[in-house]
Amino acid sequence: MLTHVALAETGELITDHLWLNYTKGFLDLGELLTGDLLRFNGRVASYVKGYFGTSQKLDYKVERPSQVALQAKIEGPRRLLPDIATKFGRQALIGYIMERERAFYEASCRPIDPYYIEQYRVWLANHVMKNAQNYDSVLQKQLTVASKKH
Repeated sequence: MLTHVALAETGELITDHLWLNYTKGFLDLGELLTGDLLRFNGRVASYVKGYFGTSQKLDYKVERPSQVALQAKIEGPRRLLPDIATKFGRQALIGYIMERERAFYEASCRPIDPYYIEQYRVWLANHVMKNAQNYDSVLQKQLTVASKKH
């Protein structure tokens, strides 16, 4: 969930919050921290919010976010996120979200599935925890990629 969503050109506040999927552009940034400033392009689309037979209303979303970039970064440790292209990556990412946003899930009576939490923990054990500087893995990955480009 992003908060304080504004137009880059004018700074005009568009909405107080916006839910987006973890697309490849966001995943490549690694773990985002509260206070990070992002910039991206996307298409605005409408959808009907609510369930059939209950009160429904028209709402808006952003589709196909592209050119995702971190404009200003809060200092702090960051973790790599599971690669959804791998066999269990999508399940591990769902587990990461459930674990990180546990308070939100519990407050909104949404279920937390132990299967997904376990998939995330297995992914951590196999990919991140083996690295002595596991929370700085994103920086290491970015430096490696940058050095290969030059």
